[in-house]
Amino acid sequence: MIFDNADVLSPAALEEYFPPGRKGNILITSRNSAMKILTSPENSLEVMEMEEKEAIGLLLKASCLESLTSDVQVEASRIVKKLFCFPLAIDQAGAYIASGATTIGDYLAKYLDHQKTLLSHSEFTGASKYNRTVYETWELSYKEIQQRAESDYSHRANAANSAMLLLELFPFFHHEEITEEIFCYAALTKDNETPMLNLPLASSLLDQRLLPLSEKGTWDNFIFREGIRILLSFSLIWRGPSDNVYAMHPLVHTWGRDRLTLNKRKKCCLIAYVTLSCSLRWDAGQTYGFQRTLVTHVRANMEYFKSKDNQDIVSYMDDAYAKFGRLLGEQGYSKEAELLHIKVLDERNKILGVEHPDTINAMASLAATYRNLGKYTEAEKLEIQVLDARNRILGVEHPDTIGAMANLAVTYWNLGKYTEAEKLEIQVLDARNRILGVEHPDTLFAMSNLAGTYQNLGKYMEAEKLDLQVLDASIRIIGVEHPDTIYAMGSLASTYRNLGKYTEAEKLNIQVLDASNRILGVNHPGTIRAIASLAATYEKLGKYTEAEKLGIQVLEAEYTILGVEHPDTIRARGILAQTYQHLGKYTEAEKLEIQLEIQVLNASNRILGVQHPGTIRAMENLAATYRHWRKYTQGEKLQIQG
Repeated sequence: MIFDNADVLSPAALEEYFPPGRKGNILITSRNSAMKILTSPENSLEVMEMEEKEAIGLLLKASCLESLTSDVQVEASRIVKKLFCFPLAIDQAGAYIASGATTIGDYLAKYLDHQKTLLSHSEFTGASKYNRTVYETWELSYKEIQQRAESDYSHRANAANSAMLLLELFPFFHHEEITEEIFCYAALTKDNETPMLNLPLASSLLDQRLLPLSEKGTWDNFIFREGIRILLSFSLIWRGPSDNVYAMHPLVHTWGRDRLTLNKRKKCCLIAYVTLSCSLRWDAGQTYGFQRTLVTHVRANMEYFKSKDNQDIVSYMDDAYAKFGRLLGEQGYSKEAELLHIKVLDERNKILGVEHPDTINAMASLAATYRNLGKYTEAEKLEIQVLDARNRILGVEHPDTIGAMANLAVTYWNLGKYTEAEKLEIQVLDARNRILGVEHPDTLFAMSNLAGTYQNLGKYMEAEKLDLQVLDASIRIIGVEHPDTIYAMGSLASTYRNLGKYTEAEKLNIQVLDASNRILGVNHPGTIRAIASLAATYEKLGKYTEAEKLGIQVLEAEYTILGVEHPDTIRARGILAQTYQHLGKYTEAEKLEIQLEIQVLNASNRILGVQHPGTIRAMENLAATYRHWRKYTQGEKLQIQG
């Protein structure tokens, strides 16, 4: 006896059709994982995702293609990757190609323009005898859940309604690592967590249907998990790599959006946006790891309302814009953070006024983003305004005033104003020692900043002393895996390199890079700086091949993440040029050095002006580089201009 595609019935309902006795065999195929209870574990087989090679074979067979040239193989590989090796979708794609409506080379372009049509309409069923489209298969599951929601049995109906709501929200998160923590944190949002402003707030729009609280004030996740249970049983979601983490197949994820009307899509996207905003906070209870996961969902959600049809989904909401701006900045997405911070500052200026504390906070946030983007002149201008306002309004000893002083010192450091930076950092460290104590994280961070300035001033012994103190305290107080501890370790590695302790520096650099990859992520600017620091140490150790490999990796990443004109990108290009010279790759070195000097000169011309000393110095450096590479005509021309 065979029960094929037994997706809709419950195990108990299906079991009623089993004949009595123990003779014969029963074969069940189902997307409902709950069917496993009808047999022993050894007789249950989970069919995993198709391998790419198998998927290509299925596509070519369904396409009825006779000529299997290398071009056809390449196109087939692109198609199956885009369809995430989903067998039914591949079968249907092959049938569409075989019909003559398109070629294998043109299929992806048609798919990108008409995805919903190709996956949902009955004319596009595949070559197999399974006479349903991809979307129709999932729509059957949805209709069964909908029927349960309309039943008279209250718990059954509540669970089904929960499942339907989750199925509307999950497609507006990223398809992987949808963690239960998002809903837990959102449920515990309190009205008093957001200051009472005359501004629109996301927290006022929070949908509470999945977020009831127990009598103890904790989130009651019972109905949430009942909805999850139903979605798991229909294989519309699956469990992630750890407890209470879920994922959707990318095509199910897309179907979840495509099946909604435009108005419903906008509403669900907004509910997901507000839920994400309310789940985000900065307190001892929320880990960096959670925020690293959350930023993926925030970025995915924000992508959904960038299209022409969806641009009016989210109007300005002050708390969401401010939170997401901070989150994106801290997670290394400074360009995206900048747009949000500019909007927050503009709205608060108009509604609250220039001197309001929340407006000044917005100004400080935008300044920090400018600094991360290498826009140090713009950052300096804003930070001087912030420090002046906080001095007047809050007083010299207020923590926010001291924080503004620390931020301005960091910007001075980036501008090469090391004496001014040192002066401010000594004041900050003294104030934090007195007010917060020697081992407070903010005090340690101030100490670390001063150590960095000492390095640039050539005071390496003083820098080493501070770095060791900061690293020891950080490991004890906030732990080895905290981003600030990793930063402290990287600072000490740089100091060791400047002191000629290259072996010690290399050991620390490798630790920092390993931790940064795990904790910050591969593409985080902090990780890129860790790679650059290790490359610089390899350079000092004479390991030029290793330095070259890392230097190329750093330069490619910084082009993408920070942009061509970011100071870190320019610095990386200079270091790689030196490595090329050591390796005898003079053509590559010449090309990089000249590009570098021209870029610095162009940036100085644009930002500082033709007559600025920095621009004149950049022109002199380019002339010297031309002379070094014996390009005397170009060098002479520049000297005449100067």
